[in-house]
Amino acid sequence: MIRYAAVHVIALFLGVAHASLAFGGQVEYSLQTPGASRSMLLDIAVAGERLVAVGERGHILTSQDQGQNWTQAEVPTSVMLTRVFFVDDKLGWAVGHDGNVLHSQDGGLIWALQRDGLADQVRINEDNAGRALSTVEELQAQLAAAEEDAVDALEEALEEAEWVLENAREKLDMPVYAPPLMDVWFATPEQGWAVGAYGTLLRTANGGRNWADWSHHVGNPDELHLNGVVGDGAGTLYLASEWGMVFVSTNAGESWRVAETGYDGSFFGVVSNPETGSVFAYGLLGTIYRSEDQGVNWSAVDGLVRGSLFGAEAVAGSVVFVGQGGIATLTRDDGRTFTPMVQPDRDGLFGVATMSDGRFVASGERGARLLVVTAAGDQGDE
Repeated sequence: MIRYAAVHVIALFLGVAHASLAFGGQVEYSLQTPGASRSMLLDIAVAGERLVAVGERGHILTSQDQGQNWTQAEVPTSVMLTRVFFVDDKLGWAVGHDGNVLHSQDGGLIWALQRDGLADQVRINEDNAGRALSTVEELQAQLAAAEEDAVDALEEALEEAEWVLENAREKLDMPVYAPPLMDVWFATPEQGWAVGAYGTLLRTANGGRNWADWSHHVGNPDELHLNGVVGDGAGTLYLASEWGMVFVSTNAGESWRVAETGYDGSFFGVVSNPETGSVFAYGLLGTIYRSEDQGVNWSAVDGLVRGSLFGAEAVAGSVVFVGQGGIATLTRDDGRTFTPMVQPDRDGLFGVATMSDGRFVASGERGARLLVVTAAGDQGDE
């Protein structure tokens, strides 16, 4: 039987957990608590020699001694933080519920609220309604001048566009809801992406000072949740989604195509191996699919674990995946063989990073821990 905590985290990664419906008040800081280092931490990253972990209640913790001791940072949000990413040893971003984006310029010690997702959602809703109205008006004009053989197709397109417009207008009259953001990735200190529930895709070209809603650039009419984003650093981007779908852009996000992987379940993340150019999408029940040709063709690989996978890290040719029930699995040959690792306490793991000495550190249900890989493939924690 799947443990409740694991089911709850699956819901978080699907982006269906509760978010606030009000905005415009004072910033609510994360509560400083003695037990924060043992709270649920959904992701972890390396900033130089420092570890930075994020999680529930807006907790952000840093460690200067490879995870032996942790210090809680002062954070201007109290909502769940889902992912953290550092583009170098100083510049980092964390994302989470209410569409919030936090930014650090000093390796994770000090954080500022860079994007108030609820406030920004008002603008996005207005832009979407205006875009939908323009589409309806354009189709109406085309229909009025259409030849008889084009009428049926235009009428069908107009009917769909009118439904989109009605839906967009309804959102303007409803309490503001900002979908949770589920992942963030930066190609450079200026160029970055964030993804989230209900097809949310955000783009920044100035280090996060401004975020543009890029969702309408992706052919995602069903608003499938976007759970992961990664790039290869050379202009190709990948978005992990539901229904076994991965959205791919080979021109730095200007246009996107749908990659049919052959899988029909949910992918919770995507990771690129910089040594080989291969990309791995991972998700439910230990599912891992690999592409070696920029997302054109995909094939299933057996990671030798059957619990859902929530996080992954690629470094120096190795790729490690972590997930439900304390599972972890490691490949050093681009997915051809795997070494499974299961920790004794079976607490769920949600994020993983590689320290400068080559050891892996994971974040999970009860904080962060080191994963130790022996020559025989045994694994434990410290």
